[in-house]
Amino acid sequence: MKNFIRLQPRVWGFVNQISRIFFLVLCAGVLAASPVYAHAPMDMNSAAPEADKEKSLLRVGATVYKHMCVFCHGDNGDGGGKAMAYLYPWPRDFRQGVFKYRTTPFGSIPLDKDIFRTISRGVPGSSMPAWGGALTEVEISGVVQYIKTFSKKFNKGRPGKAIEIGTPPTSTPESIEKGKKVYQEMRCARCHGTDLRGDGPIADKLYDIWDHRVFIYDLTDPNTYKFGFDKKDLFLILTTGIDGTPMKSYNHLTDEERWNLVSYIEDEIKKEDFKPAEYEIDLTISRIDQEIDVDPGNLLWKNIPVQKIHTIPLNARRNPIDEIQFQSVVNDEGIAFRLVWNDSQPDRTASRHQDFKDAIAMEFALGEVLLHEHGHNEPFFGMGNRGKVVNIWQWRADWQTEIETKEKLEYATKGLDLDTMIFGGEVNPVEALNPFRDVPVEELNAEGFGTLTPQPQTKQNVLGKGVWEDGRWSVVLYRSLDSLNKWDIKFKRKNPVLVAFAIWDGKHQDRNGRKVISMWQRLKALELP
Repeated sequence: MKNFIRLQPRVWGFVNQISRIFFLVLCAGVLAASPVYAHAPMDMNSAAPEADKEKSLLRVGATVYKHMCVFCHGDNGDGGGKAMAYLYPWPRDFRQGVFKYRTTPFGSIPLDKDIFRTISRGVPGSSMPAWGGALTEVEISGVVQYIKTFSKKFNKGRPGKAIEIGTPPTSTPESIEKGKKVYQEMRCARCHGTDLRGDGPIADKLYDIWDHRVFIYDLTDPNTYKFGFDKKDLFLILTTGIDGTPMKSYNHLTDEERWNLVSYIEDEIKKEDFKPAEYEIDLTISRIDQEIDVDPGNLLWKNIPVQKIHTIPLNARRNPIDEIQFQSVVNDEGIAFRLVWNDSQPDRTASRHQDFKDAIAMEFALGEVLLHEHGHNEPFFGMGNRGKVVNIWQWRADWQTEIETKEKLEYATKGLDLDTMIFGGEVNPVEALNPFRDVPVEELNAEGFGTLTPQPQTKQNVLGKGVWEDGRWSVVLYRSLDSLNKWDIKFKRKNPVLVAFAIWDGKHQDRNGRKVISMWQRLKALELP
């Protein structure tokens, strides 16, 4: 595990006691004189000069961007961060000053409040999370100002006046029918399909101005609307278009025609399927006295509270897994997590190159880190980052299948050693490639993309079992409270445990970085003795 942590140099070895005191006093003086802008309270209504406020706000934005945004959008805002290779659509390139959402006319740069809204609300259906619950208004405002420095457009021009939208007219059967006619006349079905599900004849042939393939979303699904699906939101998009994409402005239509089109689209949205997303929540652990096993069907789970965790796809897709049902219990010996998610098709094997397996993982941030505090000292929620190691538990459906198949064969042959019979007493060479074949869970560590490393087999300490039934997976992961490795998560601690989740869906050909994920969640820490 030396690849994960670079040992800090012993800086005090050569300093005598007096020198140490002098050095600490000197550092305190320097730090006291330095501006603290990473999460320090910032009063934007103070009497400080306006120029100083702008500089402070920009420094706040730079600090947050370099911790929260750089992994996707890159150091220079070109959309080429380390996570870019795993994402579709690709992250926004800020250098051209082209933004999809804005309240200004076609061709105009957006208002600050438009960029603020996108950061705060995220972009549903994509890998852009909603940061409104994680960042303060000052921090988001700072990020807006910092993002604007990547494009000269914000220095050369001013945004147009915001489009005013009146009170939406009431939808009627007549307006809906008129809207359907406009939909047909404008040939919207070429992209969005006759049933609005995004499967039009040219849907897979469209590209944006960066020459990236465009994904056409299902307009009947309320969970994939990037900018909201109420009438005003729909009218605004039809009026402004979506810059940089084939979705043009329809402001050449009359207001009445656009409102009728809105009535038709809104009538097709399955609003009953809407799942309001909470991106970060506090997860609880229930203490029990009974024994814990890895059976997802154990009756003990009947009385344990269920919490719902929102997930976002790193690659755009139809019908993504967007929710995990979470339960957790602990006794004096161990802790267990039960994770349940809907999946219409169980993908249990990866024996052929064209097969893709179902899997789920829990990721824990090591160390006493606090989410969004102390200058954002938590690791990046996607695989951690340099010097900030994460501990990962991954359950795989194909390993579960291999184990169950082996058990069935042993039962059918009444304990006959097939390896002895087939391989002459040697170990089965295929099974030898998988040292974790007796357990469908593997424990790993990472500190950034490309660093994922399994723990030694002697340090593997997580058990698990998955069951698919009635269109959903139920998986239990269990570990003793005492860990075997210093790179294991410690549940007995002072601060909440930061935990994130990932699901690989075989029917969407998920593997490696192609998956759905959650942001960090706060898991209640167990009390220290």
